Amino acid sequence: MLRTVKNAWRRNADPSVIDRELEKHRDIEVVTLVHCDTPSGILNNLVEVGKVVRDHGSLLIVDAVSSIGGVPVDFDKAEVDILIGGSQKALNTPPGLTIMAISERAWDRIEKINYRGFYLDLKTWRDMLDNRGIFPYTMCDVLIYALNESIKMIMEEGLENVHRRHLLAMKASWRALEALNLNPYPSSMNYSSPTVTAFEPPKGINSEELRKIIWEKYGVMIAGSWGRLMGKVLRVGHMGVQASRTHVLSAFTALARALRDLDYSVNIGKVAEAIEEEFK
Repeated sequence: MLRTVKNAWRRNADPSVIDRELEKHRDIEVVTLVHCDTPSGILNNLVEVGKVVRDHGSLLIVDAVSSIGGVPVDFDKAEVDILIGGSQKALNTPPGLTIMAISERAWDRIEKINYRGFYLDLKTWRDMLDNRGIFPYTMCDVLIYALNESIKMIMEEGLENVHRRHLLAMKASWRALEALNLNPYPSSMNYSSPTVTAFEPPKGINSEELRKIIWEKYGVMIAGSWGRLMGKVLRVGHMGVQASRTHVLSAFTALARALRDLDYSVNIGKVAEAIEEEFK
């Protein structure tokens, strides 16, 4: 049976709530979590959630597509059992590759279930890729080379420096929102992801009209959101190479100009100054 843990939308997942749910429903075998929830710009605390899940003997499966390469992800410390990443976000590679890490606990469970499917049979991938060094199916070699080059670039810059750059991009984005008198969607910067900043458009301004002006007049793409946040939240992504002074400046000055076009009072110089100050 699938159970969804209810959580306040403007903060990260509360480990105490997860703990109570697991205590109440002791038949839960697997917990799934999105590390960075891009529609809301929220980053969940992997280590805290992982400890709770492990204490209850459940497996933890994590969607880290929007965090790996931009946020510290310690697979062992967080006691994650299956980590799923993608090539297209902070890893600077076109979409098309799935990156997975699997714990020994998860492999034990997989062996007991003994599922033998086709393309998504993890045992086939382990037996052929890990043990024989060959792919079980035809892969896009161009994407493999691209991912390899991206990882080289990250290692040359230094993983700590990459993470610091993403953190700076987030802080600069929050400073820009403050200069624009706009509200970040996360209720605290402590809940905000270093890879994306979500915020509320000004009251009385249509978010889609605003996005259209930003794109068509200023050549910058700012994202909307999905589901219950559609039309209520806008997002600036700063993942991978976009976590830079130049990209953050481009995004928020274009936003400021479009807001001014819609008669919203802004000081573009103040916005740029706030970003520059953070990146110093």
